[in-house]
Amino acid sequence: MRGKTPGIIYVVQPPLVQLNGPYPAPYYLKAFLDARGYRTRVLDHSIGLFERIFCKTGLKKIFADARRIYQNRGRPAKAGEYTPDLSNPYILYQTERFLSEEDRWLSAIGRLVPFLRGRDREWGHLLTLANGVLPGGPRFDACLESLGGNPPPDAAPLLASKLLEDLADFIGSVLDPSFGLVRYAGALASAYRDFAPLKDSPDRYIMAGFYRPLLDELWDGALSGRGPEEALVLAITIPFSGCLAGALTCAASARARFGETCTVIAGGGYVNTELRFLEDESFFDYFDYLSFDRGYGSLDAILRRLGGPGETEPALYKTRYYSRKEGRIIGSPDSPGDPGPGPALDREGVRTVFPDYGEVDFSRYLYPVDEVNPMHRLWSDGHWLKAYLAHGCYWRSCAFCDTALDYIRGFEPVDGAALFRHLLDQAEKTGIRGVHLVDEAAPVSSLIALAELNMREGLPLVFWGNIRFEKAFTPDTAAFLAAGGLLGVSGGIEVASKEGFRRVRKGVGLREVVRASAAFKEAGILTHAYLIYGYWDEPPEEIIDSAEILRQLFAAGLLDSAFWHQFILTRHSPVYAEWRAGLHPGLKVSDRPGAGGTGKIFALNDLSFAGEEEFNRFAEPLDRLLGSWMAGDTAPPVEGAFPFPVPPPSVPADLVAGLLDAYARDRDQERRAPPPGAGRVCFLGSRPLEEAAPPGASLFWRWRLSDQRLPLPEAAAERAGALLEQAALPGGLAPPAFYQELERLLGSRGARGAWQKLRNRGLAVIP
Repeated sequence: MRGKTPGIIYVVQPPLVQLNGPYPAPYYLKAFLDARGYRTRVLDHSIGLFERIFCKTGLKKIFADARRIYQNRGRPAKAGEYTPDLSNPYILYQTERFLSEEDRWLSAIGRLVPFLRGRDREWGHLLTLANGVLPGGPRFDACLESLGGNPPPDAAPLLASKLLEDLADFIGSVLDPSFGLVRYAGALASAYRDFAPLKDSPDRYIMAGFYRPLLDELWDGALSGRGPEEALVLAITIPFSGCLAGALTCAASARARFGETCTVIAGGGYVNTELRFLEDESFFDYFDYLSFDRGYGSLDAILRRLGGPGETEPALYKTRYYSRKEGRIIGSPDSPGDPGPGPALDREGVRTVFPDYGEVDFSRYLYPVDEVNPMHRLWSDGHWLKAYLAHGCYWRSCAFCDTALDYIRGFEPVDGAALFRHLLDQAEKTGIRGVHLVDEAAPVSSLIALAELNMREGLPLVFWGNIRFEKAFTPDTAAFLAAGGLLGVSGGIEVASKEGFRRVRKGVGLREVVRASAAFKEAGILTHAYLIYGYWDEPPEEIIDSAEILRQLFAAGLLDSAFWHQFILTRHSPVYAEWRAGLHPGLKVSDRPGAGGTGKIFALNDLSFAGEEEFNRFAEPLDRLLGSWMAGDTAPPVEGAFPFPVPPPSVPADLVAGLLDAYARDRDQERRAPPPGAGRVCFLGSRPLEEAAPPGASLFWRWRLSDQRLPLPEAAAERAGALLEQAALPGGLAPPAFYQELERLLGSRGARGAWQKLRNRGLAVIP
């Protein structure tokens, strides 16, 4: 390939990821490459494969193949063909039910998908009639039952989403167990350190029957028109294990069609975390290069190497490849001794490169509704422009996290003003005005800056994202962020007990969680929490205490939703590094390559440890508790949800309530105190109007859906209103200057009273 000029570089998102919008990584790469003079095109094969399957033509093939398997049940299967367990009465019944309703599915799919794309709203009325005209499945049935069998018209998106999930379940149970709407063989790819079991990925039903034909058409079409001196370059991003099978299929198809005239590069989250220790050379039968971490410096070096002969060959940076001449894998995912421009490109890239969605056809994406929970719906019910305020994590100390890797360790904030201008431009080009901040944890200062810029422009955007529940999220800060367009936050609580916070080294405790959550909820911001259970030395008492504290957080109205994760030990975490250093003697790690195959390491990140399977029994009860709490049922005792003996909670039943009371007292005391010398006074209420209120006057405004009035001497009302309007500018006023003006207008005693009233009615002091 060396000596040819790269033509159009195709940045490929393989299936399957999200259905509601494009994944951001390809669009960051596109912006970077375009700025360096390359021609690029993003191919989102995740939505492309979805469109191939969930259409009338696709479903005809699905049902024909499913009917053949059903009719041939009991006979020997063809080589490589999946055989469903039709001896299972439930699977057999569901198969027969779907085959019986084939005509209804074929008729409905042409309206189901457009409806989930936000069109054909009239079809939703037919859906909510639930009169048997349309097909159904177990998820649809359960949803219908939960709605009392008589769903309102507004339930149509939820019911439509359940129909789509039912159809995906049917495909998975009868034809291809690897298939899911937002993953493909994800569990398989994350379970193996040996590559051999994954080599048949391109031959599995969905990959062979639907994705490979899509690729063949691509090779026959746009890619066939390249010039003879133009190199064909595919940059395939693999963010998750559920995209690996699609990436392998895409690479294998390109190899079969173009041979050595095509260069295939792989990068992304899965490569960065799982393939840093790759030993199996056969992986390079599919890919020429593995590009690690931020990717900008690595990709630039690879493309310069492909660009033609020169006096010196560019040194590769954070890149691995297989040298057939030397018969070994060369390169490192870490910085080499002579990295060239790579590190500078990486640093500059994360600060100044923003994703370019200008050519995306957002009408192809869906608005699926997984749950009615308003916080959960943020993830899927919206076409979000995804971007980050900072690369990496500013805390980067949690014991369970991949803190040794650049995506956590390499903290770099972006140019916030430049990002905001870019998002406004993207909103104009795409019509999408919602932003999902995909930070590991968005810095508080960056959020404040984004909110202020958004306020100055009249709130053209709304945004939400991941944070840390820390003390910097005061009531005033939360109020300011809400006024600036913040919809919701998600953050890790992990193990909600005193020992649990210490164990995971969160840097915060329950006090900070309660205070930050209360501040967000007072401001009308949705909240979501992540929880972890199953540390190697975690006693059942700690899991129960953590669950009890979470119940109290829901009962107090401090959380809208949450999610439990079972602890996974990773090779890049502080816990693993400490174990290697001889700490944690009770942790028994299974640190060996997977059995079978070549014995050469393929993927290596998640590590097994003795006793982890003992925690599996907690998964279902904890999930059931969450479902009840999110539905508002927080009264039953926690221990009653477990079908095996567990100790009762040891934490006080009013622990969270007590912390919430302390928060309210401290908040009120702070608002009574004289203003601090630092920060800015910002008035977040509506424009104050002067009212006659004999014998004096008053100022009237609206704050948090309520009327507010401040009685004032008639001579001071106009000037006080002007002062509040001046503070209403997002920049605000210095607290001493604001308070001194109040004293000039109202005197010392009057200023103290007005200050206290204003602080509870929209006057915020922020950093």
